[in-house]
Amino acid sequence: MLNLKSKFLAITAALLCAGAAFAQDSGPLIDVLVRKGLINDTEAEDLRAELVKDFVANTPAGKLSLASSVTGLKLAGDVRVRFQYDNEVPNFASAAVGANNDRSRFRYRFRFGPTVSLANNWTTGFRLETANGATSTNDDFGSPGSTNFAKDGNTAYVGQVFVQFATSNWHGADKVDFRIGKHAHTYLTPGINGFWIDSDINFEGLSEDLTYNDALMKGWNLTLRAGQYILSANSRTAGKVSGDFINQPNIMWVGQAELSQTYIFENNPYGTRLAPTFMVFSGPEVTGSAINSDTNNYGNLATFLLPFEHVIKANGKPLGFYATYGMNFKGAARADRLYSTSANAPIIYGVSGNPPDYNTMYNLGVRYGAVRNPGDWLATAEYRSVEAGAYTSILLDSDFNAGRVNGDGYILSLSYNWTDSIGTTATFFRATAIDKTGPAGLGFNKADVLQIDLTAKF
Repeated sequence: MLNLKSKFLAITAALLCAGAAFAQDSGPLIDVLVRKGLINDTEAEDLRAELVKDFVANTPAGKLSLASSVTGLKLAGDVRVRFQYDNEVPNFASAAVGANNDRSRFRYRFRFGPTVSLANNWTTGFRLETANGATSTNDDFGSPGSTNFAKDGNTAYVGQVFVQFATSNWHGADKVDFRIGKHAHTYLTPGINGFWIDSDINFEGLSEDLTYNDALMKGWNLTLRAGQYILSANSRTAGKVSGDFINQPNIMWVGQAELSQTYIFENNPYGTRLAPTFMVFSGPEVTGSAINSDTNNYGNLATFLLPFEHVIKANGKPLGFYATYGMNFKGAARADRLYSTSANAPIIYGVSGNPPDYNTMYNLGVRYGAVRNPGDWLATAEYRSVEAGAYTSILLDSDFNAGRVNGDGYILSLSYNWTDSIGTTATFFRATAIDKTGPAGLGFNKADVLQIDLTAKF
């Protein structure tokens, strides 16, 4: 039988042979060896030193110099090439019947950035993205430039920059996640590209998540989410109502309480999630330009949303059903504002012959499959509707109805993974106007979009 010293030498030799692979992850293994009495503390420190020395000498990553405060570094991103066809017919009375606005584009997107893990559960990072739009990160091939194939349109923007604190067992909560800066959100928003929050949006401000396991009953977890996001940094601009606080920013407030019973099988999530949500804007109202302009009007928005998702296993693959119902408690007044020709000339609320609300939105969808491994595929079908006063195009998915309100229709999508990092997706969007007499800015008479994507993730 081997004595302890022989065991130590055998373990050391094995670890050194795999030093490049274990140098950064061997700490827990070495600690186990110490607890089992196979090596002592001095031998453990010698082993750690040898592994680090071997890692630095024999791997490119080992030559990377990082600050002593850094405990981990992750580089990640994606590249996407897209063909997009769209045909969007304006929505107003003078539009010619059968008017056509065909357009075909070849587009691209890249996103890339580091995430740095720091001591005591802190993280920071940033991400660069193509295009400067809030709900789109696409640029076009062949876009106007100084010459053919010019690079002056190829600009990278800072899409994310954040500081994060995330840990477990924190003051009674099983998990917490606090973020400040420009960052991705964690709200439940089931739907293709997100429904009530476009998947490309990075919120600017504060986010707070607290999770309580087995909160209401065994197996059911409660996650409380909140966010305070800056819409405009400072209201010191022309066009404010006299007497407003001119140094008061416009803020978006979000609160969500998710009740979930979920589990992971073969890297796919299953189970049920229900997440009542409330979203409201606050801040001085912009006058003049806000009329007929959904994107500039922060007033009359107090929307309740109820997203739901249920995923079961069918023939070994995930089968998911999802839906969201939303209602703006001030929807009639908001529609009245957006349809009016002047601040003092309401044309919706209380006017004979017009619908009494304009305040609801919803989506219904089903998906089958998953795209995580080579050969995986995912098929999704969804119907969605957003009335004119129900919400704001600041947040809606920009691909359906160009992100505008006053539209309903369907989306069909099919994805296939060629490898674990290369995938193809084809998606078709069809939207039509709910109220075809409204201003053009409140939706299209018809909006057809076809997208075919090739994506590489790393």
